[in-house]
Amino acid sequence: MSTGRIAKIHVHHGFEPAIGEAIAAQLRQGMPEREIVVSHREEELRARIAEIEVLLAFRPPRGMWSGARRLRLIQMMGAGVDALLPAPDLPAQVQITNARGLHGAQMSEFALAMMLALAKRIPRALEQQRAHLWKLYGLPLLGGKTLGILGLGAIGAAVADKARAFGMRVIGTQRTPREMANVDLVVSGPEGTERVLRESNYAVVLLPLTPETRGSIGARELDWLRPGAFFVNLARGGIVDEQALLERLRSGHLAGAASDVFAREPMPPDDPLWDAPNLIVTPHVAGLEPEYMVRLMELAVDNVSRLERGEPLRNLVDRERGY
Repeated sequence: MSTGRIAKIHVHHGFEPAIGEAIAAQLRQGMPEREIVVSHREEELRARIAEIEVLLAFRPPRGMWSGARRLRLIQMMGAGVDALLPAPDLPAQVQITNARGLHGAQMSEFALAMMLALAKRIPRALEQQRAHLWKLYGLPLLGGKTLGILGLGAIGAAVADKARAFGMRVIGTQRTPREMANVDLVVSGPEGTERVLRESNYAVVLLPLTPETRGSIGARELDWLRPGAFFVNLARGGIVDEQALLERLRSGHLAGAASDVFAREPMPPDDPLWDAPNLIVTPHVAGLEPEYMVRLMELAVDNVSRLERGEPLRNLVDRERGY
């Protein structure tokens, strides 16, 4: 494992310049003796690729890594690494780490918020309020219902903990099934996915986007859900067939859905999902909260220190699995 002091940290964020400077300021507090370089545009990053040793990035450009001769670490600024991998031109010695474990509290709260909003017909309440309409309607319970979680990682475990507080039965999928607190059944493989969806009144998708999971929730899988089920996608848009989701909302097979992620982001103004019945659309904000960047920069500082000492890195990504 390579060791040695890192003199320069490069940040490529893709956000507004003010956000990039705020990230750099936090890094300078944790590593005051290092030079922090911020690039706002892809061409800036490509021009400097040969000199970069450590890169912090949210969505790094593809097809630029053959010139990264000094690169030792890419610290991804989110949990997903689908924007980076697969990267056949990335030198083998480059280690990749992500922000796994930083999203559990806020994303599990968000998942329960969406489930409650759908069950308690909050979108309908707001529509009736705008129309000055007083009309009664029934409200399903979470208690006693089955929640299926596709992807029982750290976030899925946090969702299960909160769902159990509502008296829900929790089942889910995991690549290598193991017993989990507050989860009644853990299964794997295509058969496991089918069982989870068929038994679920509420389904939450938390899978990483990999070649294996891309497009894995299509018409057949959505039809496995019970009529009147609720569906929540907090993973990646590329996992779910959006046209199939739209059709099942229009037909009423799904009583409602919420999606924080989409195949195209930002979602175009003419996308039919904006007007899909009983769909809550949010702009990829489930994992964001005021202290997220502070905790992310603490993780990045720690990983740079570990890299310099030749110690194992936190949240190391398996390139083959893609997470």
